[in-house]
Amino acid sequence: MPTQPCPECGEALSPKAASCPHCGYPQEDGPKPRAGGWQAASRARTPINVFALAMMACASLFGVSATQIEGHALSAFTYALHIFLAIAGMFFICLLFCRSSIYHPEELARAKKDGLEIPPDRPVLAAILIGVMIIGYSLYQLLSR
Repeated sequence: MPTQPCPECGEALSPKAASCPHCGYPQEDGPKPRAGGWQAASRARTPINVFALAMMACASLFGVSATQIEGHALSAFTYALHIFLAIAGMFFICLLFCRSSIYHPEELARAKKDGLEIPPDRPVLAAILIGVMIIGYSLYQLLSR
């Protein structure tokens, strides 16, 4: 099957492809995706959205279970809550500094085609902030004994 170069990255792609598999750039003469509920649902299931839904479910469970805990189990619950808050903090740091993970690749390609520039990701800064968060929590644990 003959291929053609992608106008964005230059990789070879099929003329039947809707977008470039390498960079996600949409083809203007490629097949148009069908609009509908299933496409919207599949687009909403990006890993970051699934993780956000899981975080909301965990927060709900923590809220319900907090009313049922008494005595010695309360300290174990406190540690579980600290773990949950640490994971939530890491999640929000990733949202702030790794923005391209928030969006579906088709949406990124469409935004790029429309001229919208998404700032570059800063995973090193995110990793540093997560490290600072872990060190801060470690110091808190050492000093609170």
